[in-house]
Amino acid sequence: MITPAKPPTESARQAELEAFDILDTLPEEMYDAITLLAAEICDTPIALVSIVDGERQWFKSKIGLDIAEGPRELAFCAHAVLEPDSLLIVPNAIKDERFFDNPYVTGDAEVRFYAGAPLVTKSGNALGTLCVIDRNPRELNPAQQRALEALSKQVMALLDLRWTVSELKRKQEGLETAMRQRETFIATVSHEIRTPLSAVIGYIDLLSDPNAEISGFERGQLLATVARQAGDVAELIEDLLVAAKAEAGTLRVQSVPVNLAAQTAQVLEGLDPVRVAGIRVDTQQCRATADPNRVRQVIRNLVTNAFRYGGPDVAVSVQRSGERCVLEVSDDGAGVPPGDEARIFEPFQRSSGGTTVAESVGLGLPISRLLTERMGGTLTYRRNDGRSVFALDLPLAPLEPAEHPFEGAAAVSSA
Repeated sequence: MITPAKPPTESARQAELEAFDILDTLPEEMYDAITLLAAEICDTPIALVSIVDGERQWFKSKIGLDIAEGPRELAFCAHAVLEPDSLLIVPNAIKDERFFDNPYVTGDAEVRFYAGAPLVTKSGNALGTLCVIDRNPRELNPAQQRALEALSKQVMALLDLRWTVSELKRKQEGLETAMRQRETFIATVSHEIRTPLSAVIGYIDLLSDPNAEISGFERGQLLATVARQAGDVAELIEDLLVAAKAEAGTLRVQSVPVNLAAQTAQVLEGLDPVRVAGIRVDTQQCRATADPNRVRQVIRNLVTNAFRYGGPDVAVSVQRSGERCVLEVSDDGAGVPPGDEARIFEPFQRSSGGTTVAESVGLGLPISRLLTERMGGTLTYRRNDGRSVFALDLPLAPLEPAEHPFEGAAAVSSA
């Protein structure tokens, strides 16, 4: 007996077979009808739809045989899949060196005649065969051979249809999931916009009421709150616009020298001064190649993310590392639960751990990573010495001729 080799494309063939998800499925009338027709046309007591798996052959449909599977090394069909473009016909297995001492030939099965038409995918891999078997030596006439090949194509058409239906179901499930996410997203966005706008409207009504007894100090505080709430809405809308442009393929970023320390200072100046007062800031001068507007958007998202989900001790640092500028925002909160590290960078997701100050639509980190990658950088999360650390890494900008070693915020803000 000659043990059948595996095709050179075995790994691709096996991957395709698994994609069809046909192995170990229940019998189906459509396959059984083809098997019965093959046995009738070829006048054989046995006909099979045989699938050649990694180490076995498994029968999707069978006529005249009781077993459901067998070892691949004994399978006639394992030889047939080596030649996807032709029928394998064994007129008399006793006289064939490949099979003469095969247990299927010498045992109770008493296989003598075999003819198998490969089930060939569009990429040219044979998944198995439609085969007919007899216990007596014989031949197939040309018409029977053509019919067996035609029926094998019908089996393959059923397999293709199965794959198409499964793929459509997967896509439908994906669309349904996306629709549910979008519905949740829209509801959350509406809530997140409506809440500060309602506060803004209420404060404005109070400030415009001539009968309201408001001191100058209180008026200033209210106006500052209105400005912050309006800024929160504007920043959310900015994230939404980035997401929309990215989805439409129209998102563009600049590539100019940007002073990362100055941009950090500018972002912190625009945030809640009470919260910012508690931040530990350690920034070195480092000019990165990036988009200044997008850099500020990323920094703002990282800092507000620390406010919302992190611990009370928030730190921001900027330093040069080789040919890169690295900004880190860290906090002493509980951190991202194990397994959620990649999930937090997916749209509409939040870590399941930590505390929240306010609800979030879950766009800040995904948008920040998207913008960072468009600027040629990376945005990563790690846990280090009990702290959650988000690191923004951007390429160092080349030095300009006669560049002054110290840059003021005014020079950078014009970048």
